[in-house]
Amino acid sequence: MKKNIEINDKNNLKENEKTKIETQNKLTKNSIFKSLIIKISLIFLAVGLDLLTKNFFYKENVTIIPNVIGVRSMSSLNTGGAWGILSENLGLLILITIIFLAFVVAQEIIVKNTDKLFSVAFGLIVGGAIGNFIDRIFLGGVRDFIFFEFFESFPTFNLADSFLCVGMIILAIYILFFYKPKEKINIDNKTKSKDR
Repeated sequence: MKKNIEINDKNNLKENEKTKIETQNKLTKNSIFKSLIIKISLIFLAVGLDLLTKNFFYKENVTIIPNVIGVRSMSSLNTGGAWGILSENLGLLILITIIFLAFVVAQEIIVKNTDKLFSVAFGLIVGGAIGNFIDRIFLGGVRDFIFFEFFESFPTFNLADSFLCVGMIILAIYILFFYKPKEKINIDNKTKSKDR
């Protein structure tokens, strides 16, 4: 009789574990799907807004906030990267962008980070990179047109640059304050299980 009870207890434990694993798999698939929706939506939004503003404002002179920020008509394209680095090296900049995007997407496929803050950073960074990539491929340079009136020596930039910078800041905040490596999460979960 005692052996039957022990066998039943073991079977119940196995069933409970199986149910927990199935539930966890469903939650993981659901969170991966939601994360992908956030990332893809932000990529399309960033690229769309970047290209829209480049087409709309590129040949305009507009003060957005007096003495702070405005839009300047540009007669030439930025053939370099940030602050004009690697000017006249279009092929190298395109290659760097392709490698960067391939690396970021590969990391996403491998790691499948579903954190919302990470998803926002990912969407903005990839969207910004694609926005400038499109200009480089089709125009041979990037259309920069936004400038700070109060800081004349600051380079002219565009929304893609802004998305990249904001995305990197969000990513840094995520890594510094919210990111937990999987090993640490597993250790934390084992510690919590033992405490119960």
